[in-house]
Amino acid sequence: MQLKEINKDTYRSHLNVIIVLAIAFFAAVGVGISSLLVFYFGNISGDNFFLNLLGVSIGGGIAAWCLHRLKSSAYFYEVAYVWDLKQELNLINRRLTQLQRAANDGNIDAIIVLLYNFHGSRQLWQLDDNVLNLQELELELIQLEDKIRQLGLKLDPNAYHRSLLSKF
Repeated sequence: MQLKEINKDTYRSHLNVIIVLAIAFFAAVGVGISSLLVFYFGNISGDNFFLNLLGVSIGGGIAAWCLHRLKSSAYFYEVAYVWDLKQELNLINRRLTQLQRAANDGNIDAIIVLLYNFHGSRQLWQLDDNVLNLQELELELIQLEDKIRQLGLKLDPNAYHRSLLSKF
């Protein structure tokens, strides 16, 4: 996955609209299906917990399916990009200890993955206004870029691809 520049304001406004619409859709469909199930199959004594649970579960599944189908639309571009970036960074973070050891040993693939991780994390944190640890991240990025210069390399974070992770 390549890092891309996206507009923070567009991302935030689209994310907010998607969240509100997804919640409203889920609530309406879940309650609607639950009501239909209770109407047709419900118990007169009022013990319809499992029918309500089934209706809400079906509504959640339909909402998730709709979000998945809409993910490739132009309106979802920024939100889908951030979603995919978070998933990619999560895969990297699961192997972070091995990657840091390998990078300290001069493994170029590990350095590329860490460079991508730092640049992607910085972008993600800036988009989500999560600036608490940004200084620490910047310091780690500077240290990694110094290591890259010491090794006489010119590396680009976009040289990263997921298959590099399989080596660690």
